[in-house]
Amino acid sequence: MPAPMRMAAVAITGVTLFAFAVHPRAQDTPIMAAMADELARSMKELRLKDQPAPYYIEYEVWDRAQTRVTGRLGALTEDLNGRGRTLRVGVRVGSYDFDSSLFNAPGVGGGGVVTLAADGSISAPLDDDYDAMRRQIWLATDAAYKRAVSLFARKQAAFENRALGAEAIPDFSREAPVQDVKPGLPLQFVNRDWPDRVKQISAAFAATPSIESSEVSAADTRGTRYFLNSEGFRVVGPLQIATLRVSADTRATDGVSLRDTFTLVQKNLQDMPPVNEVIARTRALAERLDRLRTAPIADEYAGPMLLDGEPSAELFAEVMVPPMLARRSPETAGRGGRSGPPPAATPFLRRVGLRVLAESFSMTDTPSLREFGGRPVPGAYTVDDYGIKPKDITLVEKGRLMTLLTGRTPLKGFLQSSGHTRGGEVQPGVIQVQSSDAIPAGELREKYLDLLKEQKREYGYIIRSVAAAGEVPAAGGGGPVLLDAVRVTPDGKEQPVRGVRLATVAPAAFRDLLQASRERAMYNYRATNIDAVTVIAPSIIFEELELQHLREITQKPPLVESPLTD
Repeated sequence: MPAPMRMAAVAITGVTLFAFAVHPRAQDTPIMAAMADELARSMKELRLKDQPAPYYIEYEVWDRAQTRVTGRLGALTEDLNGRGRTLRVGVRVGSYDFDSSLFNAPGVGGGGVVTLAADGSISAPLDDDYDAMRRQIWLATDAAYKRAVSLFARKQAAFENRALGAEAIPDFSREAPVQDVKPGLPLQFVNRDWPDRVKQISAAFAATPSIESSEVSAADTRGTRYFLNSEGFRVVGPLQIATLRVSADTRATDGVSLRDTFTLVQKNLQDMPPVNEVIARTRALAERLDRLRTAPIADEYAGPMLLDGEPSAELFAEVMVPPMLARRSPETAGRGGRSGPPPAATPFLRRVGLRVLAESFSMTDTPSLREFGGRPVPGAYTVDDYGIKPKDITLVEKGRLMTLLTGRTPLKGFLQSSGHTRGGEVQPGVIQVQSSDAIPAGELREKYLDLLKEQKREYGYIIRSVAAAGEVPAAGGGGPVLLDAVRVTPDGKEQPVRGVRLATVAPAAFRDLLQASRERAMYNYRATNIDAVTVIAPSIIFEELELQHLREITQKPPLVESPLTD
């Protein structure tokens, strides 16, 4: 559930107050000292007359520096540095079994979190001033508690008519406290080599005059995360994520807008590939776009398809990862205060033990994996939002679903956390997909061509790059847009095509995977503002996927040619 909802629950009188075990320490920073002192006081004294006291409170502070550098055609257009400190306060009223979370009610809001920004956080003092920080925490805790009390009363009224005998699932799991204190990152701005690197990368587009617009943007966030709750959890550690995005637009000879893009995500910009590799990939993107200007529009198609490299990992991330996350939707107060049924949030909740992939395939989540193929793995992490150490988990074995990834919001059959709450929701860390029958990538392509011959097809499609709908003009609804797709005949001849996307891909399609490569590609994406997810997957042959035409926009070209043509 979203971070505001996660932090919204509240408490009941008579619950053991673990907060009294959380005392400020001599080595604490003013931030942690203010958090610990106000936490102890709130757990002891915070209570409205005739209302329950909090049974759980949590505080989280992000102290970070941020950099963003943008360039076009070798010139900088943006070079921004900023510093920020945000505070999150979560208050729960009721008990672990039934509290103020998991419930939406008109006029109450997010259920216990002071929300003054879109991400559910409020600004905190930048100076390490104990009094200023503690005052901000005090005000936020007071507001969060009052909101939680109101929400809890509404939820109690709504559940009065709950059917007798219905199985009650706790609202919050009990977990053993964890102390995990590590050095944070210095609040210094990104290595100042990056403005020059962005200029070098963006200059690569100048060699392709048909590119009408392009942009290269590097962003870096670093700092320290502080977390403390009334159960005795105490977490201090580095906060970091970096993104490098390259995009370009051109126009086909028939006037249709074309765009290509790629995004690299790492813990920090220093972990990005060497700049010469990024420049080479940027030039390849520009050249591919130039070729697509005269490429034919692909036919709509249904049949076997080969996803070569990174697109396979992207499709796993989009289609197969979300059903593996044990998420529980909040209930909503309906007319007369009665609660309506919550929407389904975990499609695979009742599929444990059933086949969800082809029989030779396995799927794991391994947040402990720090390196793959000589490259750092940004999805790896040591503790989740609550301070719980994540477990390496086998999700699918021999095609059958074994379990789900869980946070602290219990579901039927999944009552404890596996340490996968990040950004307020259950998120994976490092998803790995493998096949016990894998073959070399070169043989995989030949196997696909043999399949086309067996089915007596004139052609098939090999997909080498995809983009989400929001990355492509006028893409409309459906599955990913194909940025690099070739029509291939059974004799192996390839022709670039454009103008198609995958139709919506259902999880059931993954039960009919025909083959996979031994080689695996690593795909990284941002799951939250500060958390990355890694998916490592082989190239795969689907028994059947469908291609649909895009709803394309045709625009008149500029009246005068680009000056770069000279």
